[in-house]
Amino acid sequence: MGTWYKNAKGLTIIDAVITLCLIGILIGVVIPKYQRVAREAQEAALKMGLANIRSSIRLFRALNARNPKSLNELIEESVMLPSRMGPDPSSGSIFLDEKYLVAQALDAQGRLVDPFGSYYAYDPVLGAVKASTRGYENW
Repeated sequence: MGTWYKNAKGLTIIDAVITLCLIGILIGVVIPKYQRVAREAQEAALKMGLANIRSSIRLFRALNARNPKSLNELIEESVMLPSRMGPDPSSGSIFLDEKYLVAQALDAQGRLVDPFGSYYAYDPVLGAVKASTRGYENW
């Protein structure tokens, strides 16, 4: 009864090599796909970040008749925005004290950084913002 293990053999070197090759192939397929998906997520976040900043600049310009001096001014300054209390128009309105821009990512000095870790390029004369990450400067 207890003799079944006498004839059983462990993994041979060939079994181990085949297993390692299969693991290597799987890793070779999964890692590039993960990197591509991560890059696409960063690009989508960059597009949304630029759209939010540009919207905030337009709102600031409309309410203050000038462009913000820096992107930090959008993070620091507040604006009173009307908001309805309920779905019914007769439910009343309130005013919310909100920032022009809620920062998604800041460095140690409090400057806005994009999803790639680079600073946004801002021109206060034109009120234009763009990415400074290489390859995305024209976004």
